Amino acid sequence: MEQDKLQLLVAEKDALSVYFDALLRELPPELDLDVVSTPLPLAQTIAAPQRSEGRPAWGDDTFQALLFKVAGLTLAVPLLELSGVQEWQDGAVTPLPGHVSWYLGLMQYRERSVPVVDTAQLVMPEERQVALVPWQERLRHVVFIGDGSWGLACDELAQVVTLRPDEVRWRTSRTRRRWLAGTVIEHMCALLDPPVFADVLASGLEDMPDSGSEGQGEEG
Repeated sequence: MEQDKLQLLVAEKDALSVYFDALLRELPPELDLDVVSTPLPLAQTIAAPQRSEGRPAWGDDTFQALLFKVAGLTLAVPLLELSGVQEWQDGAVTPLPGHVSWYLGLMQYRERSVPVVDTAQLVMPEERQVALVPWQERLRHVVFIGDGSWGLACDELAQVVTLRPDEVRWRTSRTRRRWLAGTVIEHMCALLDPPVFADVLASGLEDMPDSGSEGQGEEG
């Protein structure tokens, strides 16, 4: 049993290492947080640090975020953009034929039929998706974002953390993985931008794997 746990920890660290290597390669080396090019009076510097380009409005001040795990990776979603959390129950999702594999179906949430997606298939690098355990064996919770318009199925809930804007490495360019607001190195997690994630899911843009979209040019 202990050997199995050790192997699982090693596999998770390997997955994190590969994923964050890919994410950090997308971030420009000149990206620094709250850097100003010209000196400002001390009072102004303290009262109004420069807003990082690409940082969502909810990230302007200290905020809380829920950490959850998918296939060994840790993701974070700001509580301000979180509608609720529900335990996964077998049979609670009604499959819809003809959809891509990451679209699991509809679940009843607050008297609405809400589409639920397998988050791991959306955020994992494509080359690592072949090793994913079938979703039927790993999903335990659903995290509802925004006004509850989408459910993100996950393997495990972790904890709620408080983050300052300067603890996040914000992305300034989002030509790919537009849903990724930034990374939090201290917690080794990727920070989601829920409104953008919802837009991407709804529109079926090509930055989603297996989107089925053909003949469309790459965005950005």
